Amino acid sequence: MTRWITRLPMTARLSLAVVAVILVTALGTTQIAMQGLLRQVERQIERTGQIYLDGLAAALLPPVMANDGAGIERALDEALRMHQGLVDRHLFLLDGTGQPLARADRAGLHDVPLPDAVTEMPQGDQIDIDDRSYWVWRPLSDDRLSAGGQAGALTVVANLDLTDYVAERQRLWWRVVLFNLGLGVVCAALGVLVMRRLQRPLDLLTRHLQRTGEAGPEPVAEALIPPNDGENARLLRAYNRMAGAAREREALITRMAEQEREAVLGRLSATLAHEVRNPLAGVLTAVDTLRRFGERPETRAEALDFMERGLRVLGGVVDATLATHRPVDGALAFGPQDLEDVRRLLTPQARRAGVALVLDSTLAHTVPLAGGEVRQVLLNLLLNAIQASAAGTRVTLRCEARADHLWLEVIDEGAGLPGPLAASLERGEAPAPGAGLGVAVVVRLVQRLRGRVAVRAHSGQGTRIALELPFDDVPADDASTP
Repeated sequence: MTRWITRLPMTARLSLAVVAVILVTALGTTQIAMQGLLRQVERQIERTGQIYLDGLAAALLPPVMANDGAGIERALDEALRMHQGLVDRHLFLLDGTGQPLARADRAGLHDVPLPDAVTEMPQGDQIDIDDRSYWVWRPLSDDRLSAGGQAGALTVVANLDLTDYVAERQRLWWRVVLFNLGLGVVCAALGVLVMRRLQRPLDLLTRHLQRTGEAGPEPVAEALIPPNDGENARLLRAYNRMAGAAREREALITRMAEQEREAVLGRLSATLAHEVRNPLAGVLTAVDTLRRFGERPETRAEALDFMERGLRVLGGVVDATLATHRPVDGALAFGPQDLEDVRRLLTPQARRAGVALVLDSTLAHTVPLAGGEVRQVLLNLLLNAIQASAAGTRVTLRCEARADHLWLEVIDEGAGLPGPLAASLERGEAPAPGAGLGVAVVVRLVQRLRGRVAVRAHSGQGTRIALELPFDDVPADDASTP
């Protein structure tokens, strides 16, 4: 039952609660009214019984004082015949021991015994609902009986018919019950109508909230806001303000997402241009050399080798870019071959700059890391280190696989990385405009790899950039070297 009620809408539950309260109140007031009415009727019956005994005692006094038994019988019989409105069934005159001295019974009625209370109490009354009768008794008292020594020795008992009273009481009970129930139903219906009217703004608000879609909450039309209901009108207008703010926020988020998409595309284009420009310039230089000195076998072979290396560098840039912006499942492996590829790609650049590129690695097997992204990070850091180093100096790449992460360190002997760029790398923040795209690419990729960067740079004494890249949740043995 409780589950069925909880499944109903709140408005329906409130209406049912109003109906239940009104009906329970109606039933309670009916019971209270009936109890009060019954007590009033019983008091009226008691007064009527005492009045009846007054008349009966007055009729019995003369024969009792004359000690006329036949006269007593006649007085009782006359009392049975002389009735109007109130019907008496049985009349008794009891002696001091509670035994009947005389009695009179209405014709056609069965003999009934005296209630025990008659002999237990000197006077009183008792309603017998089952027999639909009323018993009333009291001592036959008079000053003349007191003078004769008979006071308190005789008791007058009357059994009165309550059939009409019981029937009328039942009819009255049903009338009161039906009236109160009808009144309760009418009040419940009015209560439901009032509740529905009061809940109409809430229903309207609920429907609009349920229709909330991707565009945000739908405002309530001004024509639907009740003009004469200040509280509900304030509620609906507050909802409209919230809906308007939500729609503006959604529109702002959409614009920001579009701007971010355009910015990402711009960064991607700039990154590609930055990474492709150097090897492409080398290829163009080799083409120019072939045009001038192509007839020389050794020059031609050297130029072709240079072009091949440059094209391989371009291929590596394309692969790294794809791995960065569109990761492929199953590329979670980084190993010694990746380090060797990085060294081969950058050796020509280092040779042209007169810088020695040294690889110091203890990595003997693949580790669970995104190989393409790690290669891209190393390419950018080493390329920047080579460009910042003077001829005759050295750039060192160190690599070590530790318990739960890969440790990398790029060391150069240049002028030292500027403080703002070092802070950007360590904090994982985008560098200021004009700082170069390489640092921005490294920051983004290290964040994707969940890594940490530590920078030690001193003016004129070179730079040390240490990377700590935690392993992914893929066993190293299951990863393959790309």
